[in-house]
Amino acid sequence: MENNSQKLSILEKCAYGAGDMACNLFWGLIVLSAVFYTDYFGIPAAAAGLMMLIVRILDITFDVFIGAIADRKNTKYGRFRPWILYGVVPFCVIGFLTFYTPDFSEPMKLVYAYVTYLLFMLMYSVVNVPYGALMGVISEDPKERTAVSAYRNIFAQVGCLIVYGTLFSTVSFFQTSYNMAPQKAFSSVVLIYAVIVLISLLGTFFFTRERVAPVKEEKNKLSDDVKDLVSNRPWIILTIAGIMLLVFIFCHNGLIAYYAKYYVASMSLNEAGDVVFNVTGKFLGFELNWEILSTLLLSIGSIVTIIGTLLIRPVVDKFGKKPTWIACFALASVTSIAFYFVPKESLGTIIILQTLFTLFIGPAGFIMWSMYADVADYAEVKTGRRATGLIFSSATMAQKLGNTFANTLPLFALGAVGFVANDINMTDATRHAILVIFALFPLVGSVIAVIALFFYNIDEKMIQENSAKLAMMKAGQEITFD
Repeated sequence: MENNSQKLSILEKCAYGAGDMACNLFWGLIVLSAVFYTDYFGIPAAAAGLMMLIVRILDITFDVFIGAIADRKNTKYGRFRPWILYGVVPFCVIGFLTFYTPDFSEPMKLVYAYVTYLLFMLMYSVVNVPYGALMGVISEDPKERTAVSAYRNIFAQVGCLIVYGTLFSTVSFFQTSYNMAPQKAFSSVVLIYAVIVLISLLGTFFFTRERVAPVKEEKNKLSDDVKDLVSNRPWIILTIAGIMLLVFIFCHNGLIAYYAKYYVASMSLNEAGDVVFNVTGKFLGFELNWEILSTLLLSIGSIVTIIGTLLIRPVVDKFGKKPTWIACFALASVTSIAFYFVPKESLGTIIILQTLFTLFIGPAGFIMWSMYADVADYAEVKTGRRATGLIFSSATMAQKLGNTFANTLPLFALGAVGFVANDINMTDATRHAILVIFALFPLVGSVIAVIALFFYNIDEKMIQENSAKLAMMKAGQEITFD
């Protein structure tokens, strides 16, 4: 640990943000993995959904395990940065293999999917849990942590933008320009992402520092830390809200490709007997195919989220994190419902709605990560013990759970309405069901999150009080634990 200034340079803030850009390159693929498994890898929607659900159940406790170990293992590099250094190479290798399609039979493909997806989720924990916890020890200054959180959210959206803005269009380009099979084209794009992930996370390791040491250095029992955690009301509420935020966002983003391909576009057979998808209507005079429309909708989301994060900081400063977050959910929910009423030919209106949806809900990630740092301070003031890794591991756990629900539940719903990928005989009822699932299904996450946030009790005044109490504790002054 270094006892230098708590003010961070622009370089360090960018280096920290680059880590989340890297993680979100792979996370963007996870968000879109439903489309990969059904349309490229070649397994049924229900089988893909069940696979994701089982893997996440097996994986869920691993986040807590990594967080607890990181809290207890101090090295010359700190507690959290070494995990990034030693985990990044296997993370990238497994990430590539997960989105590689072997020439196996369908049963063996399913086995391959289970194994690689599980290993990918485990390696994501190894890197991302300590990365997230690093924000809790990068500075003692709450304003600096809020600034770092903003950088993190902006860079995270850059990572998502790269995936959303290039994946389908680049896969299509590789197919047509290099005569690649769709599966090989997909894995080739993922290989490029993996190289970017490697370079970015190494930058995070080399250009960031850990500055916040626990008030007490004694070895806490894991059982004590877990007991503190499950009795921590703000942590419970924030975890619920975090899970539901990701359900709301990732249900929407994960279904965009299905919405564009199977609802907005129409299907027909070309002269070779292959199914082709034609989008009716134009945007700014240009005709769009479903890949470009999906890319446009997803890219707009990431760009607008970056803008929203820059604009929302003064709003958070004026009204506080909790009220701002609730308002984000409410406005985005209204926008999501509006998709149901827009004709599929109205491409301009669809794009405007996507812009508004992400402008409202996109900055919520910045608010959430900043609130986890507040919860870590709150817990240390209440107990005298700091478990930053354990608390931030719950954030990664919430991220995975939210994405699990967002990926698996729509897949089960698609299976229930008779969806079959690339089926020329798809009925109008199935196409309408895809619209309903896209526009209305994500609202479950929004409603539950807002209800939970009404019970969150850390306000801006308490944040400042806790920061002052921690400074007193580290100076050796006695305070009363509530």
